[in-house]
Amino acid sequence: MNHALKEGYLLVQKLNKKWKARWFVLSEDQLSCHQKKNKSVIINSLPLYGCSIVCPCHDVSDLNTQGLLKIRLPDGEELFLQAGGSEDRDRWAHVLGAVIRSLSTSQEIIHDKMAFQDFRTQANVSEIIGAIQDPDAGVESASHLRGGVVFKNCFTGKSIVDWLLRWSLVRNRVSGAAMGQALMKLGHVQEVDLKDGTSGVSPKFSDGDKLYRFTSVNLGAKRNSFYDSTDSDSSSSDDEDDDDDCDKEEQRIKKGKTLKEAFLAKKRNLRKGWKVVKVIAKESPPCLQYHRATYASGIEDKFPSKFISLTSCKVMEIIKPPSNSSKGSNSEATAGDKESPRFRLVVRTKKGKNFTFQMKDELEKVEWLSVVSDLCRKSSQEENSGTGAKASASE
Repeated sequence: MNHALKEGYLLVQKLNKKWKARWFVLSEDQLSCHQKKNKSVIINSLPLYGCSIVCPCHDVSDLNTQGLLKIRLPDGEELFLQAGGSEDRDRWAHVLGAVIRSLSTSQEIIHDKMAFQDFRTQANVSEIIGAIQDPDAGVESASHLRGGVVFKNCFTGKSIVDWLLRWSLVRNRVSGAAMGQALMKLGHVQEVDLKDGTSGVSPKFSDGDKLYRFTSVNLGAKRNSFYDSTDSDSSSSDDEDDDDDCDKEEQRIKKGKTLKEAFLAKKRNLRKGWKVVKVIAKESPPCLQYHRATYASGIEDKFPSKFISLTSCKVMEIIKPPSNSSKGSNSEATAGDKESPRFRLVVRTKKGKNFTFQMKDELEKVEWLSVVSDLCRKSSQEENSGTGAKASASE
């Protein structure tokens, strides 16, 4: 059995066009779909040899493209998957692209010389991509600041052309831009979507300041280069809503700045078990917004969302050790409890109500703990400062 390179919840579009939250496991040659986490039954298994990844998907008009990625099968059929946010989408696209390219080179299908008349040297695609991504002599990936936002692990189109000229792989900058266009068409390089209100991603390569990133790791790298320890995933599942109480003020919260978002498992309040929800940490005002995972495929915020105001809240972390007992015939978490510890965060409101969320691993828990704790601390400071100002005014 192949070891899992990445796993987590994704939404998958069924034949009836409806979306379902499923647990996906990526191995070194296939992507398998499970109904729930840690369930041995595989709903479907997709061999990745000959597939390609399209991300981001700006050619789809009727879906929310923020977390959308597309797997194009060898026969031309397309499979749409929805991640918990743009960061999680990019992580999945990165590691899927790495696996697909590894399968291509292992099957020795990229041996033909690339038909590119302006090449100064004879080299196949894998050699060129491997050289460009070489950590010592390749194009340097760095962090770039655009519009007040830092974009990590990317590079400009100009740096690609400069590199090609420096190594005498092309004759001039026009040829270098054409080479960059070829790499984009082959899917090895993709433009970074800045989301700054501009026209968006362009299908044409630019020898300028536009930002690009590789869609796969170095082809000559070791297998463990596929691993991505920054998964944004969760635990078990269902799609029913709770009867959680939400203040009307929280229902009227406008869109604020999103600090973090992902698919997580939320403990039910009125019945046993867990359900998969999309959780969004926001500021101004500081709150956690959550809704059914399947609503994440929608374009507009027309679906019902619930809010947890983080003012005067407390955050607690809980690590449940693996359970050795598996009593109970209808327990969703039995298999997972026996295999791994459970990492949870509990948000307790000022009214004493608890909201419990479960993360995939400790790293995921630490990331959410940092964000939520910071929001709680800032909201408490603002509340205290406001109270102090009122007291001073009354005096």
